[in-house]
Amino acid sequence: MLRVAVSRYIPVFACVATLAGCATFHNAEPFPKEPKQMTVDVSKEMPSTWTEMPMGVHVVPNTRMLVSGHQAGQGASMLFGPLGVLVGSAINAERGKSMLGDDKALGSHDLVSATEQLVKDGIAADAQSKLKFGPGIAGTPQLTLLPFVVLSYVNDTDVRPYVVVKTTLKDATGAQVWSSRYISASAQARPFAGDNGWLSDSGQPLKQALAQSLRRSVDVMLRDVAGKTLRDPAKWMYVGGQYAFVKQPLKVKGNLVLDEGEYIAFTPRLGDVVVFTGVNIFDRKIVAISDATEQDPNVAKFEVAEGNAQRAAGKDGGDGKDSGASGAPAAPAAGPATTPAASVSMLPPAR
Repeated sequence: MLRVAVSRYIPVFACVATLAGCATFHNAEPFPKEPKQMTVDVSKEMPSTWTEMPMGVHVVPNTRMLVSGHQAGQGASMLFGPLGVLVGSAINAERGKSMLGDDKALGSHDLVSATEQLVKDGIAADAQSKLKFGPGIAGTPQLTLLPFVVLSYVNDTDVRPYVVVKTTLKDATGAQVWSSRYISASAQARPFAGDNGWLSDSGQPLKQALAQSLRRSVDVMLRDVAGKTLRDPAKWMYVGGQYAFVKQPLKVKGNLVLDEGEYIAFTPRLGDVVVFTGVNIFDRKIVAISDATEQDPNVAKFEVAEGNAQRAAGKDGGDGKDSGASGAPAAPAAGPATTPAASVSMLPPAR
């Protein structure tokens, strides 16, 4: 009974809102002025469980994929101290594993090789690029990319894939001088199982969605590093929708990075401790965009009108294609949400 009460009445947005005003914002900072020469490589290491994911995430074996958004009861586990948090996290991870089901189709997805090829192609296509692909050279700044996938529940059955490219710059002495994330959301959300599920046809629907999202993440990253994005600190906006790792929709304030017609990229004004901070990339049809001011709250509740819920999940007509502006998510709700909040924490586990 206590678990139900706590998990129901500790909203995700309240936790994020509290952290927004008391943290650093390095993940939202623009790339430093590009050095004359810089190497870039792709790390084969796995993302850190301390900094890149919340508690209760299921790490799919032999992949770079994480399942999240399914977590429950974490508010209650925190009442029982560190041991309670660890136990609650283990229970949620096992729950994520059972909800995923047969994951054999995911083992063949080589995210590192795909990222390497996209980076090489991007460098080759830009005659002015100062990047050189390959391992670090002594005395030369090094850009390191760490790609991974978040399979995030948007409701009790449907999952939206996100591709995250963690990007870190070290200077000629080896000291880290900048870091961010480039997080691209799939336009569609589907169940894992079933004829139209992500894992149908040996996982081909998921692999195709990941390929598109990875391409966007890498493209925005390369343009950002080259100084070819807008990065307008005076252009404040709200983006309402569903973010990586989180089931509960959020309305988040941030700054515009790119406006490409079909999709937008922006940096949430949230502290680095929140696991989806960095450059977030969304199809316009799955988010609600509105103007904001610097004085507006950094985060608020967001609701999608019942009639637009399928389109907001990218499931319009079952094919994921946009059929017009009428399918956009509803405007952010002015009043409090009536749906119980998901109890997943936006924080990595405490050390």
